[in-house]
Amino acid sequence: MEELDLLKKDWKKAEKFFPTISEADIYAMLHKKSSSIVRWILIISVLEFVFFLSLTLFLNGNAGTRRIENYISPTTMIAMTVVDYLIMAYFFYRFYVNYQKISTTDRVQNLMANILKTRKTVSNYIFSKIVYIVCLFIIMCTAFFANDPEAVDLVQKSEATGHMGEFYLLLAILVLASLGLLILAFWLFYKLIYGLLLKRLYKNYQELKKIDF
Repeated sequence: MEELDLLKKDWKKAEKFFPTISEADIYAMLHKKSSSIVRWILIISVLEFVFFLSLTLFLNGNAGTRRIENYISPTTMIAMTVVDYLIMAYFFYRFYVNYQKISTTDRVQNLMANILKTRKTVSNYIFSKIVYIVCLFIIMCTAFFANDPEAVDLVQKSEATGHMGEFYLLLAILVLASLGLLILAFWLFYKLIYGLLLKRLYKNYQELKKIDF
C-alpha cells in the first residue's frame, strides 16, 4: 500500500507538467475538423460532376452510345439530362448550405444537429443518384429491345418457336443481374468516395456527445 500511495503522490506532482485541454478547446478542434470534412464533400461533389460530364461527352462519340440514343426520343433524353442536372444542382446547394452552417455555428447542439443533417443529405444524394441510374437503365433497355432490329428478331423467333416464356425469363434474369451489378458498382463507388468522410464526421459527432453542455 505504501508503494501505491507513493505512486499516486508522484502522479499528482507530475499532473502540472501536462497541458490541460478544456471542453472549449475540444469543441474548437472538432468544429474545425467537421467544417473541413464538409468542405471536402462539397469539393468532391463538384469534381464528380465534372468527371461524369466529361465521361458523357466522351461517350457521345461512341458508336454503341449513338445506337442506343437513336432508339430513345429526343424529349426523353433531354428530360433525363435535365433531371440529372437538377439532382446535381440541388445537392450542390444543400452541401454548400451544410458547409456554411457548420462553419458558422457556435454551439455544440447546433454543430451536432448540422452534422446529422449533412450525413442525411449525403445519404439522400447517393439514394437519388442510384434511383436515377436505375430509371435510366430501364428506359435504355426498354428502348433497345423495342427498336433494335437484332433484339426484335430474337423476340419474333422466340414467339415463332413457342419459347417466348423461356426467352422473357432469361431476359429478365440477365436484365436484373446487370441492374444488380450496376447498382452495386455505383453503391461501392459512392461509399468509397463519401463513406470515409461520413465515418470521420460521425466520429466527430460521437466526440461532441461526450462534451458536457
